[in-house]
Amino acid sequence: MKMKKLTKFLAMTLAVVTLTASLSACGTDSGNKDANAPAEENVAPDPDAAGGDENKGAADSEEANNAGDNEGNEGNEGGEDSAPTGDGFKIGYNYFGSGSYALLSLANNSKFVIEACGGEAVGMDDEFNVEKIVQDVENLISSGCEGLIIWLPAESMYETVADICANAKVPFVLNDKIPSDPAIVEKLMNNEYFAGAVAPANAEYGSILGQWAVDQGFKKCLISGPAAGDVTDTPRIEAFRKVFEEAGGTVVDELHADSADAALPQCENALTANPDVDLVYGSGSDFGIAACQALQNMQLNAKVITSGLDTEALNLLEDGTYMQVVNGDYWVCGTFAAVILQNYLSGNPLKDADGKPIWIDNVMPFSVPAEEYDLYKQCFLDSSCYSEEEINAMIGITYDEFVEIVNSYSLDERLKANGYK
Repeated sequence: MKMKKLTKFLAMTLAVVTLTASLSACGTDSGNKDANAPAEENVAPDPDAAGGDENKGAADSEEANNAGDNEGNEGNEGGEDSAPTGDGFKIGYNYFGSGSYALLSLANNSKFVIEACGGEAVGMDDEFNVEKIVQDVENLISSGCEGLIIWLPAESMYETVADICANAKVPFVLNDKIPSDPAIVEKLMNNEYFAGAVAPANAEYGSILGQWAVDQGFKKCLISGPAAGDVTDTPRIEAFRKVFEEAGGTVVDELHADSADAALPQCENALTANPDVDLVYGSGSDFGIAACQALQNMQLNAKVITSGLDTEALNLLEDGTYMQVVNGDYWVCGTFAAVILQNYLSGNPLKDADGKPIWIDNVMPFSVPAEEYDLYKQCFLDSSCYSEEEINAMIGITYDEFVEIVNSYSLDERLKANGYK
C-alpha cells in the first residue's frame, strides 16, 4: 500500500460512522443469503442462523470433477501451456464456530469462490475449540480434500498444521489470520504446499478507532477481545492501546474470551468493578455486540466501538444508544484466500519476484456512510461483492495483477464494479 494512498484512507476513515433512519428498515436477517448461503446443513450455515443450532463436523456436497495437478508449477504467467480451468477441486475450510456472524461470513466468502469455480466445498466447524482445529484439518484431508483454506487463531499452531499438510501433500492457504514470528513465516515460505496467505491490516483497525476515541475525548476504556495471543486481534488491541494511552487515556482492564457468549458475563463483571468507564473497545464485532448487551443489562452509559460490518453491529450503530463506530470489512479475506488456492491448484501459483508464495497482510478497512448503507447491504451482505465472472477471471492471473485487485478493493470500488454507482 503506497503511503500516499494510506494517508488518504486514514484521513477518510477517522470520521464517525453514524447511520440514519434508512438503516432501521433493514432487519437482522440479511447475512449472505443468496450467493453465499451454504447449501448443505453441515457446511458453514447461513449467518442468519448464527447463535442458533450449532454444526457438528463436516459434510460433503457433490463429487469433485477433474482433480488436476496439486503440485502446481513454478511459472506464474497463466499462459496457454498451463491455462487453469478453475474446475473440479474438492476444497475444505474450517470456521471457528457457528455462533459468529463474522466467522461464518468469512467462511461463506470462501465457499462462494470454490463453487463459482465449479468445485466442491467442505466446511468443518471447530465449535469454538482451539484443540479441535488440528483434528478438523486432519479430517478434511482424510475426506479427500485436494486443498485447504485454513483459519488459525494462535502462533503455536501454524507449524503443526503446515507439517500435517506437507506430509499429506495437500496444498493450503492461510485465511484472515497469519503468524508474525519471522521463523514461522520463513518455514511456511519454504513449504512447497504452502500456496500463500491473506489477512487484513489489523493494526490499522485499532489505530483508527483509538484515534477516534482520543478525538472524542474518552478517558477510561475497557477492552474486550478473543483469547489472548489471537493473531488478528492482538495487533488491533496493541495499536488501539498505543494511540489511546499515549494521548493520556487509561485502559482499566483487558478481557479475553473464546466466544461472545463467554465475553458477556466477563464484560459485566469488569463493568461492576469499573462502573466509571466511558468507552468499551470490542476488537471484533462479536465482542462489541456483547459489550452493548452488558451495558444495557447494567444500565450504564458508556459507549462502544468495534470492527466488523455485520447487520447486528450496524443496527446497534443506527440505534446509537451504545455503539458509536464500526469499521471493516475483513471478510473479503475469505474470498482472496480461496482465489489464491484455486490458482495454486490450477497450476498457477501466485509467487513474487523471488519465487516466494504470495503474502498479503494489508487488506484495508473501510467505513460505511449512512447514505450508502442500503447499497452496502445489497452488495456485501446479501450477496458476494465479487461476481462469479469476476472470480473466474482471477484464475490464471499474475502475482502483480492479483496484488492490484487486493489494493484496489474498497467500498466505492466494489459498488461501482457491481453497477450500484
